[in-house]
Amino acid sequence: MRTSSYITRYTKSHLVVEMIVTEGNRYVAFFDILGFSNLVETEGSKEVFIYTRGFLDLMIRSSMPKSVVNPDMSVDLKPSIISYINFSDSIVYYSLDDSYEAFRTMLKVCANFINVVICGPTRMIRGALSHGEFYADPENNAYVGKALIDAYQLEKDQEWLGVSLHSSIENTANFIRAQKEFSHLIVRSLVPLKGSSNKPFCLNWIDQDVIIGSFNVLKSLDDCLNIGLKCLNPLKDNPKETKKETEKLKKRISNTRKFIEHCQRMQ
Repeated sequence: MRTSSYITRYTKSHLVVEMIVTEGNRYVAFFDILGFSNLVETEGSKEVFIYTRGFLDLMIRSSMPKSVVNPDMSVDLKPSIISYINFSDSIVYYSLDDSYEAFRTMLKVCANFINVVICGPTRMIRGALSHGEFYADPENNAYVGKALIDAYQLEKDQEWLGVSLHSSIENTANFIRAQKEFSHLIVRSLVPLKGSSNKPFCLNWIDQDVIIGSFNVLKSLDDCLNIGLKCLNPLKDNPKETKKETEKLKKRISNTRKFIEHCQRMQ
């Protein structure tokens, strides 16, 4: 048995649709904005708050299915099979159930979200998608489940900017079906996870059959690198740490660039 219900409320400019989940397996995606603490140190808390409240909120909502972006940049949402929560630099999308429709919609939401964050306000972001137990009660700010933990841990193990698929998704009927429907969207990563030889399936987040809009992705990666290097300024009094973080940042961008170039050749 799967139990879910909607909470619908209105703010000044948005229809907000939230979801209570009390039973069953779900698809859960966890995203993290990289270098967030350094960004706060460099640009200041107020500037980052404005970004989070404005641009990031817009990116999250506009990636939702059936969303409508208004001329004033507010976003109207309708009840859908996907809901979300976000706190600071962490964003979580979760599904109403674990049907094929939920899975295919989640794939599109995740691909569009990471694409628009990297190519829009040019921020480094990683994500991961898993399947399993998940419970949500937005009214009481309670979100718990193995699927959330799996997605969180997998996101941290990536050495690139992307969305990896957890092993809980592989070999399921929905995954096999999605591979056939989205042959260019679901691909293998080019480099393994940290401390592993495992190259997980991940999303080709520039797939033109799925992505809404068109961007210069490689230029956006260069912008992400420059912003990331700028945000390392707070570490300048610690040369060893600065060098370590710089090399890590350049490696992530390099791996991402190679992945994007690989995906472009498949188009």
